[in-house]
Amino acid sequence: MNASRSITVTSISSVTIMLACAAASAGESFYRGPGLFSTRPDEAKSVQSVDRLGPIGLGIELHQPAFVMKVKNVEDGSPAAATGKFKVGQIIETINGQKLKDIDPRIQLGRIVTAAEAFDGVIKFMVADKLGAEATEVVVKIPVLGAYSDTWPIRCDKSDRIVRRFADYLAKPSADKGFCGLGTLFLLSTGEARDLALAKKWIYEAAGNTPSYSWHLGYGGIPLCEYYLRTGDRVVLPAIQRWVDSAVRREYLGGWSQRGGVGSVTYGGGGGHLNAGGTAVVTFLMLAKECGAKVPDHTLHRVLRHFYRYVGKGNNPYGDGRPEGSFVDNGKNGNLAFAMAAAASLTPEGEESVYARARDSAAMSSFYTSTYMLHGHTGGGIGEIWRSAAMGLMREKKPTHYREFMNARQWHYELSRRYDGSFCILGGARYDNTNWGAGYALTYTIPRKTLRITGAPPSKFSKKYKLPDRPWGTKADDAFNSIEAATDKNGKRQDLSRETFASGSGKSVVERLTPTGLGDELIRRYAHHPDPAVRLLATVKTVGITGKYMGIVGADDRMRPELLLELLRSKDARIRRAALDACRADKSGKALTPKLFEMAIGMIKNPAESWWVKDAALNLVGQAQADWVAPHADLLIGYLAHEEWWLQNAALTALAPVVADERCYRKVLPAMGELLRTCQRYNV
Repeated sequence: MNASRSITVTSISSVTIMLACAAASAGESFYRGPGLFSTRPDEAKSVQSVDRLGPIGLGIELHQPAFVMKVKNVEDGSPAAATGKFKVGQIIETINGQKLKDIDPRIQLGRIVTAAEAFDGVIKFMVADKLGAEATEVVVKIPVLGAYSDTWPIRCDKSDRIVRRFADYLAKPSADKGFCGLGTLFLLSTGEARDLALAKKWIYEAAGNTPSYSWHLGYGGIPLCEYYLRTGDRVVLPAIQRWVDSAVRREYLGGWSQRGGVGSVTYGGGGGHLNAGGTAVVTFLMLAKECGAKVPDHTLHRVLRHFYRYVGKGNNPYGDGRPEGSFVDNGKNGNLAFAMAAAASLTPEGEESVYARARDSAAMSSFYTSTYMLHGHTGGGIGEIWRSAAMGLMREKKPTHYREFMNARQWHYELSRRYDGSFCILGGARYDNTNWGAGYALTYTIPRKTLRITGAPPSKFSKKYKLPDRPWGTKADDAFNSIEAATDKNGKRQDLSRETFASGSGKSVVERLTPTGLGDELIRRYAHHPDPAVRLLATVKTVGITGKYMGIVGADDRMRPELLLELLRSKDARIRRAALDACRADKSGKALTPKLFEMAIGMIKNPAESWWVKDAALNLVGQAQADWVAPHADLLIGYLAHEEWWLQNAALTALAPVVADERCYRKVLPAMGELLRTCQRYNV
């Protein structure tokens, strides 16, 4: 480091270390109370752990009273190990004079690392062999990386050093290359010429294989295509084509199983699909088409249509299902954002296409789900890879949300880094290792826009291909891809540009909507929100528009019919769907009035209505009495032959009240029988 650089870093670091230490020791309200993140260590549990203090190389156990720190493990070769003074079971009384108090201890520990790296790299531990024994000082020295800039990881020396340290780690013979090409993708994402030689070596190694698992095809196929589009190296084109052929052979009904075959169609209720692996295969096929590979049109269009329809309606589901409604998506929405990014890059309309808007919508769910980090099937760590990467796509379009996201999660990036420059995913269960951690490092490089899926311009090797203007639904369905709030009955749209992580992300919304006595205005505000989980929470899960608490009909059975009708009349399909969901969730039957039933029938009749709205309307009709449904049997039977299985399934529900009715069964039963005879989908 030259003298001028040293002066600059020191002057910035002085402010940084004072702010970090003050915040960590005092604990501002932003992090107090039950915790900003749902995974905050629980003060009621006797023993918990923070397995990695970032580059220090030390793991600690948290004991009661909250929180006594004990040494859990010391990583070989780390700065902590270099002292020769740490032993498992020792009591850590303070770190740089701080005890764990007031705020989430992980955030406090992460800030200690941030402050030390910004200043002199010195971290002082007061350590005792047991409670009450005299403590001695153990000094650990970690590399000085400087302070984060206000725009990190862009235009930030510390971020650049973190990127370079990880790239240098990958160049070591003993390095973990990352799961199925994640390390290669990182090397390509740095945009630095010196990383291309190693990326080329690994690409050539991968090109010699022809994988069959969806995980391998997607995760490995993406860097294979990005490498060709960067370099035009024709050596890899035959491999890309072989991988495409493998993906095409194993695709069925728009998706892929986890492994090479179809597998159990009942597994996870997913109809044999596993979207955690299959979503990335869509990205690969879009990129392969841009490379000039022969991807059959029927396959390309079918998988694009299948996955596109999940965007903006909830979470990319476990398998072949409807979108799931929660703040726990295990990163599948973030993964889906890159599939849509690849589609937008491929089609000539580019940023004007529905795919670009779908990309942004899927990416923004990262912000609203982030407070429920480290949740999900098999541990949730994989979710943090794609949640952070996808949010990087929104740095320019949603700068406030992006900055809030990054600053609030900075502690997790710090503690997930290791002393040798590699990454793990702290607390990510089976993903808390260097194999998967290679993907977490993409957090620092996605905003560089060096990959086609992150915004790099097309190269001279790129080939355009016209995708459908709208692969699924009607124009009304486009609303679900919007990242802006819906306009209210007065034509006004709430300004979300100042939405903060502490007040606008999922956990805070849940806490705000659970108290009793909430008024219509707050419910209306969240019902018009762009995030589907927030809308569902506002209208169904907690307060609801037809009840006060404990769901749609609350403890006092208080109804909100005027608000319900107002939302049903909205010009925005998102709001109509939310209102219908509220009605469907009302098990008392009070919400479904004759007037509301006729409104649902009107939506089903309307050819311009959103398919996602019709899905809810059909399911709602299934809760009506037979006398209401019978006059509309012919209309409903028509949907048994719809091209979308969600609507076929909803039509079965809609016809249930009259399936044995004397007026209808002679035409209803044969139509249902024909569906059962010809349907290939388990979930219908």
